[in-house]
Amino acid sequence: MANAWAIKSDQTIDSSGVKLPAYFLSADIIAPSGEATVGTWITTEVSKPGLIYSVSPQAKKYTSWAQAGDPATAAFTMEAKGAKESVACVLNGRPGAPKS
Repeated sequence: MANAWAIKSDQTIDSSGVKLPAYFLSADIIAPSGEATVGTWITTEVSKPGLIYSVSPQAKKYTSWAQAGDPATAAFTMEAKGAKESVACVLNGRPGAPKS
Protein backbone atom coordinates (compact mmCIF):
# COMPACT_ATOMS: atom_id res chain seq x y z
CA MET A 1 0.00 0.00 0.00
CA ALA A 2 1.07 3.58 -0.63
CA ASN A 3 -0.18 7.17 -0.68
CA ALA A 4 -2.45 6.89 2.39
CA TRP A 5 -4.77 9.70 3.48
CA ALA A 6 -7.21 9.93 6.40
CA ILE A 7 -10.30 12.07 6.99
CA LYS A 8 -11.87 12.21 10.45
CA SER A 9 -15.48 11.10 10.48
CA ASP A 10 -18.17 12.98 12.38
CA GLN A 11 -19.35 9.56 13.63
CA THR A 12 -17.76 7.34 16.27
CA ILE A 13 -17.23 3.59 16.58
CA ASP A 14 -18.91 2.09 19.65
CA SER A 15 -16.52 -0.57 20.93
CA SER A 16 -18.14 -2.34 23.89
CA GLY A 17 -19.80 0.87 25.07
CA VAL A 18 -16.70 3.03 24.54
CA LYS A 19 -17.05 5.70 21.85
CA LEU A 20 -13.88 5.85 19.75
CA PRO A 21 -13.02 8.41 17.07
CA ALA A 22 -13.29 7.13 13.53
CA TYR A 23 -11.22 7.98 10.47
CA PHE A 24 -11.77 7.04 6.84
CA LEU A 25 -8.38 5.87 5.65
CA SER A 26 -7.83 5.44 1.92
CA ALA A 27 -4.66 4.28 0.17
CA ASP A 28 -3.43 2.89 -3.12
CA ILE A 29 -3.25 -0.90 -3.10
CA ILE A 30 -0.35 -1.70 -5.43
CA ALA A 31 -0.56 -4.87 -7.55
CA PRO A 32 2.58 -6.82 -8.50
CA SER A 33 2.22 -5.28 -11.98
CA GLY A 34 2.52 -1.80 -10.46
CA GLU A 35 -1.13 -0.94 -11.11
CA ALA A 36 -2.86 0.86 -8.24
CA THR A 37 -6.44 0.72 -7.01
CA VAL A 38 -7.81 2.72 -4.09
CA GLY A 39 -9.03 0.90 -0.98
CA THR A 40 -10.90 2.52 1.91
CA TRP A 41 -11.05 1.43 5.55
CA ILE A 42 -12.40 2.87 8.78
CA THR A 43 -10.00 2.98 11.72
CA THR A 44 -9.85 4.32 15.26
CA GLU A 45 -6.20 5.42 14.99
CA VAL A 46 -4.02 6.84 12.21
CA SER A 47 -0.61 6.87 13.88
CA LYS A 48 -0.68 3.76 16.08
CA PRO A 49 -2.47 0.38 16.18
CA GLY A 50 -6.24 0.55 16.45
CA LEU A 51 -9.41 -1.09 15.20
CA ILE A 52 -9.66 -1.31 11.42
CA TYR A 53 -12.52 -2.37 9.14
CA SER A 54 -12.66 -2.74 5.36
CA VAL A 55 -15.27 -0.45 3.79
CA SER A 56 -14.77 -0.32 0.00
CA PRO A 57 -15.13 -3.35 -2.27
CA GLN A 58 -11.41 -3.11 -3.09
CA ALA A 59 -10.42 -3.12 0.61
CA LYS A 60 -12.69 -6.12 1.19
CA LYS A 61 -11.20 -7.96 -1.80
CA TYR A 62 -7.49 -7.33 -1.23
CA THR A 63 -7.14 -7.20 2.58
CA SER A 64 -8.22 -9.51 5.38
CA TRP A 65 -9.41 -7.01 8.01
CA ALA A 66 -12.95 -7.33 9.34
CA GLN A 67 -15.64 -5.83 7.14
CA ALA A 68 -17.66 -2.83 8.25
CA GLY A 69 -21.32 -3.62 8.79
CA ASP A 70 -21.54 -4.98 12.34
CA PRO A 71 -23.62 -2.90 14.82
CA ALA A 72 -20.59 -0.74 15.73
CA THR A 73 -19.74 0.09 12.10
CA ALA A 74 -23.04 -0.18 10.19
CA ALA A 75 -23.14 3.57 9.44
CA PHE A 76 -19.72 3.51 7.75
CA THR A 77 -20.18 3.08 4.01
CA MET A 78 -18.61 4.64 0.94
CA GLU A 79 -21.56 7.08 0.96
CA ALA A 80 -20.79 8.37 4.48
CA LYS A 81 -19.28 11.84 4.87
CA GLY A 82 -15.49 11.55 4.68
CA ALA A 83 -15.24 8.36 2.62
CA LYS A 84 -15.21 9.94 -0.84
CA GLU A 85 -13.07 12.81 0.44
CA SER A 86 -10.34 10.38 1.55
CA VAL A 87 -10.43 8.69 -1.88
CA ALA A 88 -10.09 12.09 -3.57
CA CYS A 89 -7.00 12.81 -1.45
CA VAL A 90 -5.40 9.57 -2.67
CA LEU A 91 -6.19 10.32 -6.31
CA ASN A 92 -4.89 13.90 -5.99
CA GLY A 93 -1.79 12.70 -4.14
CA ARG A 94 -0.63 10.34 -6.87
CA PRO A 95 2.57 11.35 -8.66
CA GLY A 96 1.68 13.41 -11.70
CA ALA A 97 -1.89 14.10 -10.55
CA PRO A 98 -3.13 17.62 -11.31
CA LYS A 99 -3.06 19.72 -8.15
CA SER A 100 -6.26 21.55 -7.28
